[in-house]
Amino acid sequence: MMEFAHKKNVKVISLAIAALMVIGVFVLAIQGRNLGGGDATMNSAIGKVNYNQVMASAPGLADAQTQLQQAAEDSRKEFEEKSKDMNDADKQKLAQEYQKKLQDKQKEVLEPVKKEVDDAIVAVGKTKGLTVVVNQGAVVYGGVDVTTDVQAQLKKAKK
Repeated sequence: MMEFAHKKNVKVISLAIAALMVIGVFVLAIQGRNLGGGDATMNSAIGKVNYNQVMASAPGLADAQTQLQQAAEDSRKEFEEKSKDMNDADKQKLAQEYQKKLQDKQKEVLEPVKKEVDDAIVAVGKTKGLTVVVNQGAVVYGGVDVTTDVQAQLKKAKK
């Protein structure tokens, strides 16, 4: 008889421990949600910016475009000079080399302008308390438009 009572006590204690664990997991889940686990996306401020418009008005873009146009013109002249006695396959290969050089030049010239724009977006986002700023084209609904603020930040940073 003693054995039966002992087994019954073990079952009761096991069920009590399991119940406490379930309750503990439930409480932790609720606390985690209140600490930002579930509410962070609901309370976050999202900004949107028209990146193309900001880039078009960025200081330094005109100089970058002038440099790229000059590089393209120089490449075209050099290509015409080097390729006049080449067959079509060699001309195509040379054209690809010049195109690669122009792409590298474009990246080199535009990268500082893009960095300035990105830095201005981050600065405006921090100033306005935004947690995320996305390109306006990706937004279907909502978001705070910070395009003019970013443009103003760029002008202020250039002074």
